[in-house]
Amino acid sequence: MTADELLKQIEGEMTGDPQADIHYIHTLSDTLKKEENAEELLSVLADYAFKLLPDEQKKYMLEATFVRDMRMDKAFSVALQYISEDKMNEAEALLSEISDKIHEHFEQGDIKWFSFRNPFEYHLFRTYYPTMTEFERAPFDFAHYLTIYGYVLLEQRNLPAAAKAVERGIAFNPVNADFRFELAEICKFGGDAKSLMNVNLDTLRVCTSADRIARALCNMGYYCNMVGDYFSAAVFYFESVRFSPSKAVELELQDVVKHMKALGQKFNPPTNGQVLDTYEKYGIQPPPNDNIVELAIKLGEQAHEYNRPELEGLFYRVAYDLTREPKFKEILTRIDEQLGFKQPEA
Repeated sequence: MTADELLKQIEGEMTGDPQADIHYIHTLSDTLKKEENAEELLSVLADYAFKLLPDEQKKYMLEATFVRDMRMDKAFSVALQYISEDKMNEAEALLSEISDKIHEHFEQGDIKWFSFRNPFEYHLFRTYYPTMTEFERAPFDFAHYLTIYGYVLLEQRNLPAAAKAVERGIAFNPVNADFRFELAEICKFGGDAKSLMNVNLDTLRVCTSADRIARALCNMGYYCNMVGDYFSAAVFYFESVRFSPSKAVELELQDVVKHMKALGQKFNPPTNGQVLDTYEKYGIQPPPNDNIVELAIKLGEQAHEYNRPELEGLFYRVAYDLTREPKFKEILTRIDEQLGFKQPEA
């Protein structure tokens, strides 16, 4: 979709009621994230939404979400460009200003703000935090912004500040595993085994795809290696590769096995019983998380009943990614045909 096509679509749906029109634009933003030029389209969408605001709200938004005379998402894009050019000092300074704005306007007061990336994350949050019923949608992806700020601070060797920034980001989206992976990297860099273990357990609880499970299990292997539990480390690396093949993780597994051999220990592909014992040893329910799979199926069924194929596809994609069950693949193929998409190869 081009920017002009998007504008025509928006203008054709406008009702003249600012509140209803802004709600429509917020809903539309979720569907645009899969477009190749999503960043451009979302920027156009934000510009249009801003024009619809009453003057008083425009004034507030200028104060709360503009940095260096740029809307926050555009300022963040500049920061990403600095990072790509290895200008870490410039990136840190700009991200610090973005962080300060977020703290001042969205982390204080009675309103709780969240930046879920898709409807499934919203429903997963409601499942895990049922008493949290009153909150607002953040105007931008603050979880991502603060996590990238944490990454830059880590590159600058400021570990305490990096951890704090990422933890703030996680608070804006506690059900996305990706932000927790950055916190795990900080723990690994600082040699903090206890915190790494806790982060890994929290991460596995919210993994919604096989590759995320694999990365979390790889981090468990790293933790076990740190504390000298080499057999468990090998098992977790073995399990990580089972969920998502990776040459890098295979090399980690080989290194642990070589170390075990040097200590006179043997390692063969673990039996199912040994795998289950290793999970139990660390208080881990073997992935995938049944609660997430069941939620994805339930939401997919509801979306089908309400004839919302785009949501049905989103929810069943989670179920398929976690289980690889052919019945979910068949549903996804049917939905893609219904929507006019070509189903990618598994």
